[in-house]
Amino acid sequence: MPTLTADRAERTVAGVRRFCETATVETDLLAGLAQRVRPVIGWDCGVWFTTDPSTTLFTDAHVDGFDPDTCAPWFHHELNVEDVNLFRDLAGSGRVAVLAQDCDDPVRTSARHREVMRPRGLQHEVRLTVDDAAGTWGAIELHREHGSSDFGPAELDLLARLAPVVARGIRRQAVERAALDAADETGPGLILVSADGDVRPGTAAGGAWLSLLVPRDSQDTHSALLTVAALAHGTDGTARLRTRAADGRWVTLHVAPAVDSDDRVVIVEPTAPPEIADLLARAHGLSARERDVALGLARGESTEAMAARLCVSTHTVRDHLKAVFRKTGTTSRTEVVSHLFSSWYADRIFGPQG
Repeated sequence: MPTLTADRAERTVAGVRRFCETATVETDLLAGLAQRVRPVIGWDCGVWFTTDPSTTLFTDAHVDGFDPDTCAPWFHHELNVEDVNLFRDLAGSGRVAVLAQDCDDPVRTSARHREVMRPRGLQHEVRLTVDDAAGTWGAIELHREHGSSDFGPAELDLLARLAPVVARGIRRQAVERAALDAADETGPGLILVSADGDVRPGTAAGGAWLSLLVPRDSQDTHSALLTVAALAHGTDGTARLRTRAADGRWVTLHVAPAVDSDDRVVIVEPTAPPEIADLLARAHGLSARERDVALGLARGESTEAMAARLCVSTHTVRDHLKAVFRKTGTTSRTEVVSHLFSSWYADRIFGPQG
């Protein structure tokens, strides 16, 4: 592989930025990112994830080099086994974590390496999350086989530079997809997930949803279903996750143990409008308090009413409003609502309050 010079790194960042800025809602963003970065930072196996920014749970993935049998044990270890450099621990840290630098003996220290990666001939690992002030939007894990060189300083620096670019790309696509006017309103459906990750519909509606939760590449099961299946083995066996369906809609998955079997029951339903509102506000980079103010605007609250609800001064509310205007590129309350929420979502989210 050619030496990673400063000029090549700069061209890679510029190329990834152009791709993220021009990708449409139909673009497989994760696959495109991997395609552009792999010639510069080589790896034998890797995964590029999107995550739910409010929970850091995995919602989609581009899997490169792993066989399908790796997916279920990987999700189990990531979500249920204490280990070094878990994504939930890296979230928001800005770290590009190298396994060999964070533990003297990976075989002894890391169950993930010992039980999942090493049996597949993998030795070197680098992990990072892609974050901004609104949350964690994705994660990257790259591996090299035994006998290869570890990831070097120039490669780690490039990954650190790419992280905020990738976060903006995922955020941008999330905004466009969340604002889609999905006229086909599928009701709640039931899906069954076995302990080893096999998925089957439990109802006709579940079958319809399952067809919209198909993977984009070689993995046999959608990342969100593997996530909830692995989480269901936790303390109380329940979990909840937002993800995108193939038609662009955001859906919510609720999982719980089945009665008298080892299956997990997953209820899939369209994501509720208030959650869409929160997602869109996060995708525009609004802080938690700025999101509160934006939702207050959409509900028609006055500055005084928002100040009373949030227990702050009207001056503080006005400061938050200025930040909302700046981050969304708007200049008025009406324009904020129009910019953040499509008319279809606005009608559902901010209709007459009960």
